[in-house]
Amino acid sequence: MVLGGALGEDAAVLDVGAPELLVVKTDPITLASADAARYLLAVNANDLVVTGAEPRWLLVTVLLPEGCSETEAEALLEGVGEACDQARIALVGGHTEVTVGLDRPVLVGCLLGTAPRHRVFRTAGARVGDAILVAGGVAIEGTAILAREHSERLRAAGVAPEVVSRAASWLEQPGISVLQAARELWSVSGLHALHDVTEGGLATALHELAEAARVGLRIYRRRIPVLPECARIAEALGLEPLGLLGSGAMLASMDPAAVPEALERLRQRGILAAVIGEVRPEAEGRYLVLEDGREAPLPQFARDELARFLESA
Repeated sequence: MVLGGALGEDAAVLDVGAPELLVVKTDPITLASADAARYLLAVNANDLVVTGAEPRWLLVTVLLPEGCSETEAEALLEGVGEACDQARIALVGGHTEVTVGLDRPVLVGCLLGTAPRHRVFRTAGARVGDAILVAGGVAIEGTAILAREHSERLRAAGVAPEVVSRAASWLEQPGISVLQAARELWSVSGLHALHDVTEGGLATALHELAEAARVGLRIYRRRIPVLPECARIAEALGLEPLGLLGSGAMLASMDPAAVPEALERLRQRGILAAVIGEVRPEAEGRYLVLEDGREAPLPQFARDELARFLESA
């Protein structure tokens, strides 16, 4: 085993004696009911590509609530197939059943891919002196779910319909996949670590990177690319964007000299990106530099802001 389960490491890298390494990931979709298939593929693929692997084969377990019609089940499975076709990933098997106690379908994916032996990235690879770059906007996934599934609540909170409509389209554009961003960065000389943003948002991903690599961080709040729609929706619901479900964003830790090439590669692909901080020695801690220049501990979230909202709702 080249890479196994560890803090911040979400996929296993296995040496099976083949010319390439085998990379395996499993993840469920439990919060999103609309377009669950697309979410499933994206969140699994995101954890693969940050290791340097191309996703290739998917198995999916589909757990259906009692009363789910045959038509609904078929539509869900067709959605998985269509998402795989669009991503050029083979749907090679899985399992479907009706499960007692569910109020919505639950999909569990197991995605396999391959990586060249010379290209395996670890979250623990971040080095003191590195620049921290984020590719993609903050809280894309969480904002899209809120806009798609809780639009009435948002309008009642005073969010303009056009803001809700734009955010609801984020599943397609900018999207919740980091596959293209990862592909652009794989060949950048001086890239040391990649880590995708998921539950607990950007702040949690930063903590995971720091803990895995045993380093400190200085992150600048004003540099973090929070899209206006995300900021408005989070404000209306009393949520913190830095702790909101964040698929669609990816952290990269790299030599500062590599930053211009990385930013240009992403810009040419139309991918939003920004350098948001730097890696410091572990003894210096993890801090968020606020807009007025004051430093505060990088916030921690015991649970994702979306889960907190759903519980209160």
